[in-house]
Amino acid sequence: MSYAPEQAPRYRQLLARREAELRELLRACTTEAAHEGQAREVLDFKDMALEESRAAVDEAQAMHALHELQQIQVARRRLDDGSYGLCLDCGEALAPQRLAALPFAAYCPACQQVHERQGGPTLRAALHG
Repeated sequence: MSYAPEQAPRYRQLLARREAELRELLRACTTEAAHEGQAREVLDFKDMALEESRAAVDEAQAMHALHELQQIQVARRRLDDGSYGLCLDCGEALAPQRLAALPFAAYCPACQQVHERQGGPTLRAALHG
């Protein structure tokens, strides 16, 4: 069994739920960064290093969330144009379990692995193309 167009409302809902989670994460990161930006007394170099480490982790989380939001936008376009549920590279149907876990998935596991190994094109091309 593979994705069928009549399942679109379910996947739209999954995408909307994940988008809300990511936007909340970004809101929390922004709020936390604003609080950290306020003048605080640094007691020693360990405190400074800890703050820098936290800031780096927060930035990485925010960048990951933004990238995933882009993937969600592209997935919605694929739902609209009828190409949702098919691998963008090989055209094979994506497994329902994969779409349930990653509703924005654009590649089958084999093609995804190739992209990750090669550092291949991202969905940025799909966003702007």
